Amino acid sequence: MSNSMAAGARVAAAIGVIKWVLIGLALVVAGVAVLLAVVDGTDYDLAMAVGTVVGSVIWILLVWVLFGWFEHTLSALIVIARNTTQQAPGTYDVPPAPYERQA
Repeated sequence: MSNSMAAGARVAAAIGVIKWVLIGLALVVAGVAVLLAVVDGTDYDLAMAVGTVVGSVIWILLVWVLFGWFEHTLSALIVIARNTTQQAPGTYDVPPAPYERQA
């Protein structure tokens, strides 16, 4: 594997880590909002907690989709690059055509 492919794999892994850090941060924010609403108990704080939880869920879904798409796309491009590197003639694995008969 070339250095650029290894670097791309590291970037894809870093995107995955960043995705989970952002999701964890959103969970902490939602948890703190609910905890503060339970401790204080006013109607305004409860409405803010519900709004924060709904916003956190939307944030988590957006981060999951966007960063997951980035990670998957980069990983797929690395696999494509690995499979299309220059090889010596004769080392390609060419299957027979479907209409050819095997002897």
